[in-house]
Amino acid sequence: MKKKKSVRLSKNKKYKKISKSWKTFIYSFFIIMGLVSSYLFFKAYHYINDIPEAQNITQAEIYSLTRIEDTDTRLIRALKNNAFESWLYEANDEKVKQLPKNKKLLLEVMEGKTDVSDIDDAMDNIKKRLDIIEDVDIEELYILYYKNRLPKQYDELLDAFRKSTVTDAEEMSKDAQELLDLLNKIYNQEGMLVVTNEQSFKKSVSLLDEINDNIIEANKIKDLVYSYDNLVEDIPTPNTKFGMELGKYIDEANSYLESKTMVEEFERKYSELQSNLKTNEKLIKKSVDIPDLVGMTVREAKQEMNQLNLSLSIQGYTNTKYKNGEIVPENIRGIESWDGNEQDKILKQDPSSQAYNFIIKGSTIQIIVENQSVAKRTQSSESSSSSTSESSSTSETTSSTKE
Repeated sequence: MKKKKSVRLSKNKKYKKISKSWKTFIYSFFIIMGLVSSYLFFKAYHYINDIPEAQNITQAEIYSLTRIEDTDTRLIRALKNNAFESWLYEANDEKVKQLPKNKKLLLEVMEGKTDVSDIDDAMDNIKKRLDIIEDVDIEELYILYYKNRLPKQYDELLDAFRKSTVTDAEEMSKDAQELLDLLNKIYNQEGMLVVTNEQSFKKSVSLLDEINDNIIEANKIKDLVYSYDNLVEDIPTPNTKFGMELGKYIDEANSYLESKTMVEEFERKYSELQSNLKTNEKLIKKSVDIPDLVGMTVREAKQEMNQLNLSLSIQGYTNTKYKNGEIVPENIRGIESWDGNEQDKILKQDPSSQAYNFIIKGSTIQIIVENQSVAKRTQSSESSSSSTSESSSTSETTSSTKE
């Protein structure tokens, strides 16, 4: 009896436990349903409440912020449309509130206002903040940025270059380096061919080349001026702006070189003169006054030359075609060997006493004499023989005269 009772009690106990679990489940279900219903009611109320005013943003303000302007680019229009649709379909005014800030962020990039060193971070920030931006949009933003940034940096550098002097060129070189970095960034980035073909890109390259030429020439001139002692030729006229600013130093260095060259030339000529003086002094000791032999006979000339320790070289004018006593015209005279007559008069000498004052002992003076005249030869054999006999008799007479 007791056992049966205990069994019944245990069954009642088990039944009670199961009923409690179901109650807990039912309570939990109703609580969850109540929370979900409250959340949905709150969202519906919030949606209905936001349609006319959107959390203190009036419809007029929303219209003003999201209105498409004629000057708006494709990305700005997409940004405004996205904000307006979010407010209209989701009753979410957050994108409308952020629209001015996001628009400013895009415009700073598109108008080239962002620093070159910050552009990559700015692009990452845009991609994170704006869900409408894709990779193709980023490439378009880079192109717009470079197209607007490059002319600004070119103008800044050009203005700095025009105002700068060779003394403050180092500060200008910082702007030049920034432009160079920008050009390298554009050139090495994919999809930027449209930018490298821009006139501003080509002008920037040309400007950097010009600045580089200026710096190279200025440094070269400085090196030459500083080492002016080693100059061997004039510093050439400069061709660049910075080089022309150093014109005063170039003139001074070139003047120094000219003076140095003149001194060296003077020293060379002075040394040469001293050497010549020594040579001349030796020659003077070995020289004698050059005699005037013209008009003398060969015999008189020989006597004079023997006393001066000089030699004679004698040649005679031909006179064999003319009769005794006739003088051969000088323009048709031919030179022949001297016939040995020491009574012949000297007509010319070389060197001449008119041209030179001194002559070295042992030297030779060449003289020209008028050979003694002879009878003119006849055309016939008889006249030829008579001329021969006459010539022989004349020779005998001359020989006897000499004796």
